[in-house]
Order: sequence, then structure tokens, then C-alpha cells
Amino acid sequence: MHLNNGIYFTLPHERMWINEQYESEFNKLLFESYSQLYQLADSLDVILSIENTCNFHIPFISRALEMLRKFENFSLTWDVGHDAKVHFKEETVFREYTDRIKHMHLHDCDDKSDHQPLYSGYVPIKDRLHFAENYGLSVVIEVKTSTSLRESVEQIKKNYK
Repeated sequence: MHLNNGIYFTLPHERMWINEQYESEFNKLLFESYSQLYQLADSLDVILSIENTCNFHIPFISRALEMLRKFENFSLTWDVGHDAKVHFKEETVFREYTDRIKHMHLHDCDDKSDHQPLYSGYVPIKDRLHFAENYGLSVVIEVKTSTSLRESVEQIKKNYK
């Protein structure tokens, strides 16, 4: 699942998110929606996991995560390439939720884009794999082509441990 920032408008000196401007309403609707989703997920034995989409460092999104943390079945997916895309601003948020991270999307990121083959950009792949191993996370290599996937698997075999 993703937490959508919503739309924004640009003022002369800042970007204003509509969901932040009306944060109490945003949180109320978010809480109601997730209450229903978590209840349904439990009844179906499904794990819902909220993935960072380059937004966990935005203050109103961080506060929304803290609110959702109250749900017993709240969990997170750490997309490490998205984190890199925002210069690792989301890592500190994830370090606060280590017990709630259940899954990882693993891909590299360079100055042009994310979803790049592993070990081709600036994501600390080895560190992230150690984190996943230490916390028992499932991991998906999230690249765009079968060639990139094969290349990434070979790089893990060559560079990890």
C-alpha cells in the first residue's frame, strides 16, 4: 500500500500539500480507511504493508505513520531505492520502526533514476541485505527487465556476505 501525499499548490516561497493543510481531516479519513482495510486483511490472513514512495520524511506523512502504528497489524515495506532517491531522508523513519518492517524492495538508484540493477548506483546494497537478514524480511529485487534481474542476482552472488 502507498500513503498518497495528495496534491499540492506552489506558493511564492513554498509548496503546500492539501493533505497537510487539512491534516486532521486527512488523518480521520486515513484512520477510518485503514481500520477497515486492516480488519479485512486479518479476516483473509493477508499482511498489508505500507511502502515508502519518497514521502516518509514529509512531516504530515510521518505523523500519519505514527497514527497508523497503533494498529497491531501495521507493517512497512522499505523500498531502499525510493529512499536513495530522496537522499536517504527516509532511513531515519525506518530506523524508528524496525519492529514493523516486514518486506523490502531492493533496487539501486543513480543520479538519473531508481529501479536500477543492484550494485550499479549508490544504494548500500550489502548493508540493506544485512538489515533484511537480521530482521527476517522478505526481499523482492525490483528492477525493470529480466536482464537487470539476472545481472542483479549475479552481483549479489559475487558481492554479498
